[in-house]
Amino acid sequence: MTPDQLAIELADPIQRRVFAAVALGATTSTEILTTSALTAPDAAPAIGRLVRAGLLVQGRGTVALNEDALTTAADTATRRLADEAATDQPDPRLRGHIRGGTLIDLPDEDHEARRAVLGHLAATTFTPGDEYDERTVTNRLQPWCEDGPLDAVSLRRALVDDGLLTRESGHYRLTAG
Repeated sequence: MTPDQLAIELADPIQRRVFAAVALGATTSTEILTTSALTAPDAAPAIGRLVRAGLLVQGRGTVALNEDALTTAADTATRRLADEAATDQPDPRLRGHIRGGTLIDLPDEDHEARRAVLGHLAATTFTPGDEYDERTVTNRLQPWCEDGPLDAVSLRRALVDDGLLTRESGHYRLTAG
């Protein structure tokens, strides 16, 4: 069972209700009908499709979740996400913190990781030797903050506090080296 197959099978609302009923503990047809509030003509084909798909296992008059299939799907999805993260972010220090051009997480406790993340942001956002006013700095940092943990002003402050940008008379520069 792949994650894609799991998603396809559970995209059907009737199959999803049957699956949910079994996940909540229903093991017989009667319990599935009661828990899912479905009729037998709706539930019976859905149970059959879920059994054929490998999401449910059938016993003598009972059904149960196929835990092995769910574990396999989860493991496959986990490996796929790890592979995508490695491809998307080749620097292992940035994985889990930066995805594409977005800051996902800014480490607090791990100062080396924090410095690596902020250093990457600063180096890819600002040019050495150039001077920027406050509004320009904030505007350049905004794309990093889309749906992230910080807003652009907080990120600007973090870059200054960690010594990656210097601020003098309302103007900012990338810190050398």
